[in-house]
Amino acid sequence: MDDIVGGGIPDGFVVLLNGAPGTMKSSFAYSILYQNALREGRKSAYFTLEQGKDLTLEHMASLGMADERAAPNITTLDMGNIRKNLNYLQGRGTWLELFKMYCNNVMKMDSISVLVVDSLDVLETMAKMQDRRSELYFLFEWLRDLGPMTILISERPLTAGTGTAPPEEAYLADGIISLEMHPTSDLFVQRRLRVVKMRSTKHETGYYALTFEDGGFEVTRAVTGTS
Repeated sequence: MDDIVGGGIPDGFVVLLNGAPGTMKSSFAYSILYQNALREGRKSAYFTLEQGKDLTLEHMASLGMADERAAPNITTLDMGNIRKNLNYLQGRGTWLELFKMYCNNVMKMDSISVLVVDSLDVLETMAKMQDRRSELYFLFEWLRDLGPMTILISERPLTAGTGTAPPEEAYLADGIISLEMHPTSDLFVQRRLRVVKMRSTKHETGYYALTFEDGGFEVTRAVTGTS
């Protein structure tokens, strides 16, 4: 993966991790935090806006990402409690302001190198954005100022159809990694990864096969056919 993006994703980038349901976006994003924690002791944070913290950790453990050495370096936060108590929290600021407060608190507690937000779609819905273009612009700028590399998971299609412009976040993001389910025959489907965009890097633009086995992902050259 580092070779594909010319050495790695630059620090401080806001990267869109895009794909349809079933492409393992959340698992792929978490594995980045998990491997960084195990191999280099890097600290990171995973914000889940849909699933609860316990369910998220249980799911990742079922995939083999349960080494206790990684746990102290990954802060997993469940924003679901805010969603359940919006009426109670209304007097303390907007939902987006509360989300930013949580992020700032995590940054104050530790030196976070990677932040994952799962997902941008839910964040946008809960924030009830009135002017999507403007509010997303300021959100992306705020994330860059926050410091860590940020991975925003999204299911929104990058293109809605022929002649249709990509959504605003495609222009605002420093990088886009797309995960897809690619039919290789009438019976077989292969998960594939493509770096659509990565500013300031000499990245590859082709499709790569994305496989998961024994608790880890592997990115290899895509091979057509049923084998």
